[in-house]
Amino acid sequence: MSKDKTRREFIKETCVNTLLGGVFLSQIPLPPDPIPDDIKTNSTPENITNLQSLVVDVKSRKEIIKGMTPDISLVKQMMDSGITSLTGTDNPKDAWKSLFHEDERIGIKINALGADILAGNYQICWAIVDALKGIGVKENNIIIWEQYQHFFLSSGFKINRSFKGVRTYTTDGGGGKEALDSGSSHREYDSGYGAVKISRILTEEVDSLINLGLLKDHGLAGVSIALKNISHGVISHPDNFHDNSCDPFIAAINSIPVIKDKIKLHICNGIVGLYEGGPMPQRRYVWNNNGIILSKDPVALDTIGMNIIEEKRKEREMVSLFNRPNLPVHIETAAKYGLGVSDLNLISHRVITL
Repeated sequence: MSKDKTRREFIKETCVNTLLGGVFLSQIPLPPDPIPDDIKTNSTPENITNLQSLVVDVKSRKEIIKGMTPDISLVKQMMDSGITSLTGTDNPKDAWKSLFHEDERIGIKINALGADILAGNYQICWAIVDALKGIGVKENNIIIWEQYQHFFLSSGFKINRSFKGVRTYTTDGGGGKEALDSGSSHREYDSGYGAVKISRILTEEVDSLINLGLLKDHGLAGVSIALKNISHGVISHPDNFHDNSCDPFIAAINSIPVIKDKIKLHICNGIVGLYEGGPMPQRRYVWNNNGIILSKDPVALDTIGMNIIEEKRKEREMVSLFNRPNLPVHIETAAKYGLGVSDLNLISHRVITL
Protein backbone atom coordinates (compact mmCIF):
# COMPACT_ATOMS: atom_id res chain seq x y z
CA MET A 1 0.00 0.00 0.00
CA SER A 2 1.31 3.43 -0.90
CA LYS A 3 2.34 5.57 2.05
CA ASP A 4 0.15 8.35 0.71
CA LYS A 5 -2.91 6.15 0.39
CA THR A 6 -5.26 5.51 3.29
CA ARG A 7 -6.65 2.09 4.13
CA ARG A 8 -10.13 3.34 3.23
CA GLU A 9 -9.02 4.57 -0.20
CA PHE A 10 -7.28 1.27 -0.87
CA ILE A 11 -10.36 -0.76 -0.01
CA LYS A 12 -12.65 1.51 -2.05
CA GLU A 13 -10.43 1.21 -5.14
CA THR A 14 -10.15 -2.56 -4.76
CA CYS A 15 -13.86 -3.17 -4.25
CA VAL A 16 -15.43 -0.57 -6.53
CA ASN A 17 -15.86 -3.04 -9.38
CA THR A 18 -16.73 -6.10 -7.31
CA LEU A 19 -19.98 -7.69 -8.50
CA LEU A 20 -22.55 -8.50 -5.82
CA GLY A 21 -25.73 -10.23 -6.95
CA GLY A 22 -25.67 -8.44 -10.31
CA VAL A 23 -24.99 -5.05 -8.75
CA PHE A 24 -21.61 -3.39 -8.42
CA LEU A 25 -20.62 -2.70 -4.81
CA SER A 26 -20.09 0.95 -5.70
CA GLN A 27 -23.81 1.17 -6.51
CA ILE A 28 -25.01 -0.12 -3.13
CA PRO A 29 -26.39 2.78 -1.08
CA LEU A 30 -24.81 3.17 2.34
CA PRO A 31 -25.44 5.69 5.09
CA PRO A 32 -23.22 8.80 4.99
CA ASP A 33 -19.80 8.34 6.55
CA PRO A 34 -20.07 9.77 10.09
CA ILE A 35 -16.34 10.35 10.43
CA PRO A 36 -13.88 12.32 8.30
CA ASP A 37 -11.73 10.52 5.75
CA ASP A 38 -8.58 8.95 7.13
CA ILE A 39 -5.58 11.24 7.09
CA LYS A 40 -2.62 10.04 5.06
CA THR A 41 -0.72 7.25 6.74
CA ASN A 42 2.57 9.18 6.69
CA SER A 43 1.04 12.23 8.37
CA THR A 44 1.02 13.19 12.02
CA PRO A 45 -2.44 13.71 13.55
CA GLU A 46 -3.07 17.29 14.66
CA ASN A 47 -5.57 18.72 17.14
CA ILE A 48 -7.14 15.38 17.94
CA THR A 49 -8.26 15.98 21.49
CA ASN A 50 -11.55 14.06 21.79
CA LEU A 51 -10.87 10.41 21.13
CA GLN A 52 -14.23 8.81 20.44
CA SER A 53 -13.57 5.15 21.20
CA LEU A 54 -11.51 3.38 23.83
CA VAL A 55 -10.08 -0.07 23.26
CA VAL A 56 -8.39 -1.66 26.26
CA ASP A 57 -5.86 -4.34 25.35
CA VAL A 58 -4.77 -6.28 28.44
CA LYS A 59 -1.60 -8.35 27.96
CA SER A 60 0.00 -10.85 30.29
CA ARG A 61 3.75 -11.18 30.69
CA LYS A 62 3.12 -14.74 31.85
CA GLU A 63 1.82 -17.46 29.57
CA ILE A 64 -1.91 -17.69 30.25
CA ILE A 65 -2.15 -21.24 28.93
CA LYS A 66 -0.62 -23.68 31.40
CA GLY A 67 -0.59 -27.20 30.03
CA MET A 68 -3.73 -27.15 27.91
CA THR A 69 -5.86 -24.88 30.10
CA PRO A 70 -5.84 -21.10 30.63
CA ASP A 71 -5.08 -19.97 34.17
CA ILE A 72 -8.46 -18.80 35.50
CA SER A 73 -6.92 -16.66 38.27
CA LEU A 74 -4.81 -14.81 35.71
CA VAL A 75 -7.83 -14.42 33.40
CA LYS A 76 -9.79 -12.87 36.28
CA GLN A 77 -6.97 -10.42 37.02
CA MET A 78 -6.90 -9.40 33.36
CA MET A 79 -10.68 -8.96 33.24
CA ASP A 80 -10.62 -6.85 36.41
CA SER A 81 -7.90 -4.62 35.03
CA GLY A 82 -9.57 -4.32 31.63
CA ILE A 83 -13.08 -3.51 32.84
CA THR A 84 -11.94 -0.86 35.32
CA SER A 85 -9.78 0.80 32.68
CA LEU A 86 -12.59 0.72 30.12
CA THR A 87 -15.16 2.25 32.46
CA GLY A 88 -12.82 4.64 34.30
CA THR A 89 -13.76 3.23 37.70
CA ASP A 90 -11.67 2.40 40.75
CA ASN A 91 -12.75 -1.20 41.29
CA PRO A 92 -14.27 -4.05 39.25
CA LYS A 93 -17.60 -4.06 41.12
CA ASP A 94 -18.26 -0.41 40.30
CA ALA A 95 -17.16 -1.08 36.72
CA TRP A 96 -19.71 -3.85 36.19
CA LYS A 97 -22.39 -1.83 37.99
CA SER A 98 -21.85 0.98 35.50
CA LEU A 99 -22.77 -1.38 32.67
CA PHE A 100 -25.36 -3.78 34.12
CA HIS A 101 -27.92 -3.85 36.92
CA GLU A 102 -28.81 -6.74 39.21
CA ASP A 103 -32.25 -7.42 37.73
CA GLU A 104 -31.05 -7.74 34.15
CA ARG A 105 -31.16 -10.92 32.11
CA ILE A 106 -27.71 -10.97 30.55
CA GLY A 107 -26.49 -13.07 27.63
CA ILE A 108 -22.87 -13.88 26.81
CA LYS A 109 -22.63 -14.76 23.11
CA ILE A 110 -19.44 -16.69 22.44
CA ASN A 111 -17.74 -17.72 19.21
CA ALA A 112 -17.09 -21.43 19.63
CA LEU A 113 -15.96 -22.19 16.08
CA GLY A 114 -12.47 -23.56 16.64
CA ALA A 115 -12.52 -22.69 20.33
CA ASP A 116 -11.01 -26.07 21.22
CA ILE A 117 -7.74 -24.68 19.82
CA LEU A 118 -8.36 -20.97 20.44
CA ALA A 119 -8.79 -21.65 24.14
CA GLY A 120 -10.13 -19.35 26.82
CA ASN A 121 -13.87 -18.91 26.21
CA TYR A 122 -14.74 -21.09 29.19
CA GLN A 123 -12.43 -19.26 31.60
CA ILE A 124 -13.40 -15.78 30.40
CA CYS A 125 -17.10 -16.59 30.66
CA TRP A 126 -16.80 -17.79 34.25
CA ALA A 127 -14.74 -14.72 35.13
CA ILE A 128 -17.62 -12.62 33.75
CA VAL A 129 -20.21 -14.72 35.59
CA ASP A 130 -18.37 -14.28 38.91
CA ALA A 131 -18.22 -10.52 38.33
CA LEU A 132 -21.93 -10.30 37.51
CA LYS A 133 -22.86 -12.38 40.53
CA GLY A 134 -20.73 -9.99 42.57
CA ILE A 135 -23.08 -7.11 41.69
CA GLY A 136 -26.19 -9.12 42.52
CA VAL A 137 -27.16 -10.66 39.17
CA LYS A 138 -28.89 -14.01 39.72
CA GLU A 139 -27.13 -16.99 38.17
CA ASN A 140 -30.22 -18.14 36.33
CA ASN A 141 -30.53 -14.71 34.70
CA ILE A 142 -27.21 -15.31 32.92
CA ILE A 143 -27.18 -17.25 29.65
CA ILE A 144 -23.93 -18.31 27.98
CA TRP A 145 -24.88 -19.26 24.45
CA GLU A 146 -23.82 -19.94 20.89
CA GLN A 147 -25.37 -20.85 17.55
CA TYR A 148 -24.36 -24.51 17.22
CA GLN A 149 -24.31 -27.01 20.08
CA HIS A 150 -21.50 -29.09 18.57
CA PHE A 151 -19.02 -26.21 18.73
CA PHE A 152 -20.42 -24.93 22.02
CA LEU A 153 -19.63 -28.21 23.75
CA SER A 154 -16.09 -28.11 22.39
CA SER A 155 -15.53 -24.94 24.42
CA GLY A 156 -16.02 -26.97 27.60
CA PHE A 157 -19.63 -26.10 28.43
CA LYS A 158 -22.43 -28.51 29.33
CA ILE A 159 -26.03 -27.84 28.37
CA ASN A 160 -28.17 -26.40 31.16
CA ARG A 161 -31.69 -25.16 30.45
CA SER A 162 -32.89 -25.61 34.03
CA PHE A 163 -34.09 -23.05 36.54
CA LYS A 164 -30.93 -23.55 38.60
CA GLY A 165 -27.51 -22.13 37.90
CA VAL A 166 -26.15 -20.30 34.88
CA ARG A 167 -28.01 -21.36 31.75
CA THR A 168 -25.87 -22.66 28.90
CA TYR A 169 -27.36 -23.71 25.57
CA THR A 170 -27.55 -22.96 21.85
CA THR A 171 -29.92 -21.69 19.21
CA ASP A 172 -29.95 -24.96 17.28
CA GLY A 173 -30.73 -27.09 20.36
CA GLY A 174 -28.32 -29.70 19.04
CA GLY A 175 -30.11 -30.09 15.71
CA GLY A 176 -27.49 -28.36 13.56
CA LYS A 177 -28.01 -25.90 10.73
CA GLU A 178 -31.47 -27.22 9.86
CA ALA A 179 -32.70 -26.47 13.39
CA LEU A 180 -31.69 -22.81 13.51
CA ASP A 181 -35.09 -21.68 12.24
CA SER A 182 -36.91 -23.45 15.07
CA GLY A 183 -34.69 -21.68 17.60
CA SER A 184 -35.12 -18.29 15.97
CA SER A 185 -37.77 -15.58 16.04
CA HIS A 186 -41.05 -16.05 14.21
CA ARG A 187 -40.72 -12.45 13.09
CA GLU A 188 -38.39 -11.63 10.23
CA TYR A 189 -36.21 -8.54 10.59
CA ASP A 190 -35.18 -6.40 7.63
CA SER A 191 -31.40 -6.23 7.23
CA GLY A 192 -31.62 -4.07 4.12
CA TYR A 193 -30.24 -6.99 2.10
CA GLY A 194 -32.80 -9.64 2.92
CA ALA A 195 -35.00 -10.65 5.85
CA VAL A 196 -33.42 -12.51 8.74
CA LYS A 197 -34.69 -14.48 11.69
CA ILE A 198 -32.76 -13.88 14.90
CA SER A 199 -32.09 -16.31 17.73
CA ARG A 200 -34.86 -16.19 20.31
CA ILE A 201 -32.19 -16.23 23.00
CA LEU A 202 -31.31 -12.71 21.90
CA THR A 203 -34.77 -11.41 21.00
CA GLU A 204 -36.77 -12.89 23.90
CA GLU A 205 -34.59 -14.29 26.67
CA VAL A 206 -32.02 -11.58 27.45
CA ASP A 207 -32.23 -7.85 28.12
CA SER A 208 -28.60 -7.15 27.29
CA LEU A 209 -25.68 -8.90 25.67
CA ILE A 210 -21.93 -9.30 26.10
CA ASN A 211 -20.29 -10.17 22.79
CA LEU A 212 -17.30 -12.49 23.31
CA GLY A 213 -15.47 -12.98 20.01
CA LEU A 214 -12.17 -14.53 18.99
CA LEU A 215 -9.02 -13.04 17.46
CA LYS A 216 -8.84 -14.78 14.13
CA ASP A 217 -8.29 -14.67 10.43
CA HIS A 218 -11.23 -15.54 8.18
CA GLY A 219 -11.09 -16.95 4.67
CA LEU A 220 -14.13 -14.98 3.49
CA ALA A 221 -14.41 -11.86 5.67
CA GLY A 222 -10.68 -11.25 6.16
CA VAL A 223 -10.99 -11.32 9.94
CA SER A 224 -13.64 -12.52 12.39
CA ILE A 225 -13.55 -10.75 15.74
CA ALA A 226 -16.49 -8.83 17.26
CA LEU A 227 -18.71 -7.78 14.35
CA LYS A 228 -18.88 -11.13 12.56
CA ASN A 229 -19.51 -13.04 15.78
CA ILE A 230 -22.81 -11.19 15.91
CA SER A 231 -23.84 -10.87 12.27
CA HIS A 232 -23.31 -14.51 11.36
CA GLY A 233 -23.77 -15.95 14.84
CA VAL A 234 -27.29 -14.86 15.77
CA ILE A 235 -29.29 -15.43 12.56
CA SER A 236 -30.84 -18.57 11.11
CA HIS A 237 -29.32 -18.60 7.61
CA PRO A 238 -25.83 -17.08 7.86
CA ASP A 239 -24.67 -18.77 4.64
CA ASN A 240 -26.91 -16.40 2.67
CA PHE A 241 -24.67 -13.50 3.67
CA HIS A 242 -21.18 -14.66 2.74
CA ASP A 243 -20.76 -13.09 -0.72
CA ASN A 244 -18.30 -10.25 -1.39
CA SER A 245 -16.23 -10.84 1.77
CA CYS A 246 -19.50 -10.72 3.77
CA ASP A 247 -19.82 -7.04 2.94
CA PRO A 248 -22.02 -5.05 3.49
CA PHE A 249 -23.92 -7.80 5.28
CA ILE A 250 -21.88 -7.83 8.50
CA ALA A 251 -22.53 -4.14 9.05
CA ALA A 252 -26.16 -4.32 7.94
CA ILE A 253 -27.08 -7.17 10.30
CA ASN A 254 -25.23 -5.58 13.22
CA SER A 255 -27.32 -2.45 12.59
CA ILE A 256 -30.69 -4.14 13.21
CA PRO A 257 -31.96 -2.37 16.36
CA VAL A 258 -32.95 -5.48 18.31
CA ILE A 259 -29.33 -6.64 17.93
CA LYS A 260 -27.40 -3.38 18.19
CA ASP A 261 -29.35 -1.92 21.10
CA LYS A 262 -28.85 -4.91 23.39
CA ILE A 263 -25.06 -5.17 23.17
CA LYS A 264 -23.38 -3.34 26.04
CA LEU A 265 -19.87 -4.76 25.94
CA HIS A 266 -17.57 -6.33 23.37
CA ILE A 267 -14.73 -8.58 24.46
CA CYS A 268 -12.18 -10.35 22.29
CA ASN A 269 -10.69 -13.57 23.60
CA GLY A 270 -7.17 -12.94 22.34
CA ILE A 271 -5.43 -15.48 24.54
CA VAL A 272 -4.64 -17.50 21.43
CA GLY A 273 -4.82 -15.82 18.02
CA LEU A 274 -5.19 -17.19 14.49
CA TYR A 275 -3.35 -15.33 11.72
CA GLU A 276 -4.10 -17.59 8.71
CA GLY A 277 -6.51 -20.25 7.51
CA GLY A 278 -9.63 -19.26 9.46
CA PRO A 279 -12.29 -19.66 10.51
CA MET A 280 -11.38 -23.23 11.53
CA PRO A 281 -7.91 -23.00 13.07
CA GLN A 282 -4.89 -25.13 12.29
CA ARG A 283 -2.30 -25.27 15.06
CA ARG A 284 0.52 -24.20 12.74
CA TYR A 285 -1.19 -20.81 12.27
CA VAL A 286 -1.92 -19.96 15.90
CA TRP A 287 0.15 -18.06 18.42
CA ASN A 288 -0.09 -17.25 22.10
CA ASN A 289 -1.14 -13.60 22.07
CA ASN A 290 -1.79 -13.65 25.84
CA GLY A 291 -4.39 -10.89 25.65
CA ILE A 292 -7.99 -9.93 26.29
CA ILE A 293 -9.37 -6.89 24.46
CA LEU A 294 -12.40 -4.89 25.66
CA SER A 295 -14.41 -2.05 24.14
CA LYS A 296 -17.89 -0.61 23.88
CA ASP A 297 -17.18 0.00 20.18
CA PRO A 298 -17.07 -3.16 18.01
CA VAL A 299 -15.63 -1.31 15.01
CA ALA A 300 -12.74 0.09 17.01
CA LEU A 301 -12.12 -3.31 18.62
CA ASP A 302 -12.09 -5.02 15.21
CA THR A 303 -9.73 -2.37 13.86
CA ILE A 304 -7.24 -3.00 16.65
CA GLY A 305 -7.67 -6.76 16.38
CA MET A 306 -7.18 -6.64 12.63
CA ASN A 307 -3.93 -4.72 13.11
CA ILE A 308 -2.69 -7.27 15.65
CA ILE A 309 -3.31 -10.05 13.13
CA GLU A 310 -1.68 -7.97 10.39
CA GLU A 311 1.43 -7.49 12.53
CA LYS A 312 1.66 -11.21 13.18
CA ARG A 313 1.33 -11.91 9.45
CA LYS A 314 4.10 -9.41 8.77
CA GLU A 315 6.28 -11.07 11.40
CA ARG A 316 5.72 -14.43 9.69
CA GLU A 317 6.44 -12.85 6.27
CA MET A 318 2.95 -13.56 4.95
CA VAL A 319 0.96 -11.49 2.47
CA SER A 320 -0.85 -8.50 3.96
CA LEU A 321 -4.54 -8.76 4.82
CA PHE A 322 -5.01 -5.90 2.34
CA ASN A 323 -3.40 -7.81 -0.54
CA ARG A 324 -5.74 -10.80 -0.43
CA PRO A 325 -9.06 -11.22 -2.26
CA ASN A 326 -10.92 -11.49 1.07
CA LEU A 327 -10.41 -7.91 2.23
CA PRO A 328 -11.71 -7.04 5.72
CA VAL A 329 -13.75 -4.25 4.14
CA HIS A 330 -16.68 -4.88 6.50
CA ILE A 331 -14.93 -2.91 9.25
CA GLU A 332 -14.90 0.28 7.17
CA THR A 333 -18.50 -0.35 6.14
CA ALA A 334 -19.53 -0.77 9.79
CA ALA A 335 -18.02 2.65 10.49
CA LYS A 336 -20.15 4.09 7.67
CA TYR A 337 -23.20 2.56 9.29
CA GLY A 338 -22.40 4.47 12.46
CA LEU A 339 -21.58 1.35 14.48
CA GLY A 340 -18.26 2.79 15.65
CA VAL A 341 -15.02 4.27 14.39
CA SER A 342 -12.27 2.67 12.31
CA ASP A 343 -9.94 5.67 12.02
CA LEU A 344 -6.96 4.90 14.25
CA ASN A 345 -6.67 8.61 15.03
CA LEU A 346 -10.10 8.43 16.67
CA ILE A 347 -9.33 5.32 18.70
CA SER A 348 -7.56 5.32 22.04
CA HIS A 349 -5.72 1.96 22.12
CA ARG A 350 -4.75 1.50 25.74
CA VAL A 351 -2.36 -1.38 26.34
CA ILE A 352 -2.08 -2.71 29.90
CA THR A 353 0.60 -5.27 30.72
CA LEU A 354 0.26 -7.38 33.85
